[in-house]
Amino acid sequence: MKGNLFIVFALLAMSVAAQDVATKPFTIRYIDENQLYQQYVVAQQYLQLQNKLKNEFQQAEAKKRKQIETFYNQVQTKYKNNQYKTQKAFEADQKKLEQMQDNAQKEMEDMQKKMEQQLNNEQMKLANEIDLFLADYAVRNDYDAVLRKEAAMFINPKWDVTNEVAEGLNARYNATIAPVAKGTPVVDGSTTPEVDGNSETNTSNQ
Repeated sequence: MKGNLFIVFALLAMSVAAQDVATKPFTIRYIDENQLYQQYVVAQQYLQLQNKLKNEFQQAEAKKRKQIETFYNQVQTKYKNNQYKTQKAFEADQKKLEQMQDNAQKEMEDMQKKMEQQLNNEQMKLANEIDLFLADYAVRNDYDAVLRKEAAMFINPKWDVTNEVAEGLNARYNATIAPVAKGTPVVDGSTTPEVDGNSETNTSNQ
């Protein structure tokens, strides 16, 4: 008899759960990814890194170009002024010029490859951080889906949670960079001082 009652109760519980799922409204929210990148401090750091590497590449490229142009002009001047005493000397400088161009091209290609790899790694880390936060955020708020605005044709603006998500991401980031020692100020551009492993002992002895 007890076994039959257990089965009845189990069936009733399953029926109630099924009714709850059927009657619960499907809740959707969305984020504007472009706006999120403007508000999230880590995304801003990524964009700053992107600009920094781009400027470094352009400066290195300009420097190489100037070096090659300078040597090319020197060769042209020497040739026009008949300063090459032998054909062999002229050909040696021509070969050097070609070698400079080949080396410059290879160095710039290597630099670009490393730059792209670094940016790809940082972008993947950033996207992963946001995705993990959104998954947790959706569960905590009992949302069935959190979409990206860019992936939809139209979403009612009232379902926009970009600001809330940005605040949550920034709060989590600030918590990770908080000073280890309570009350120690964090100054822009400085690193958090390490805590002495004997500090607890020294404090307890005072």
